[in-house]
Amino acid sequence: MKDNIGMDSVTVIPNGNLPGVTYTEDPGRLITFDIVVSDSAKYAAVEVSFQVTTNSVIERKAGQARYRYDQVKQAGHKITYVIDGAGNFQRENAVRTLCMHSDCTVAFTREELDVLCQFLREYFTNTESQ
Repeated sequence: MKDNIGMDSVTVIPNGNLPGVTYTEDPGRLITFDIVVSDSAKYAAVEVSFQVTTNSVIERKAGQARYRYDQVKQAGHKITYVIDGAGNFQRENAVRTLCMHSDCTVAFTREELDVLCQFLREYFTNTESQ
């Protein structure tokens, strides 16, 4: 992913955290996201939902989407989703929920991942407010 973003200033951290984004039931524990992209000043979470054998992942992520979006926004960061698998797209309500609570949602194709990388490049190079 880092190569596709094309920015030496960012790091890509699997199972990373965003500063200030914690669980309600345990405010001292940071939420873990599938991927965190950071330049040490700005942070973006990338949540991924691959449909392999069940749809429980997308349902769980959809259930968490609003709270996570609110937490991420309040902390001044961004959250994005990559969704893959026909079964996931059949879960229209879950996909709609993710899209409503995301700064950028893409499918798992080369073209869509390019859209995500462009979004991240713009976010990390924008010197105006987040």
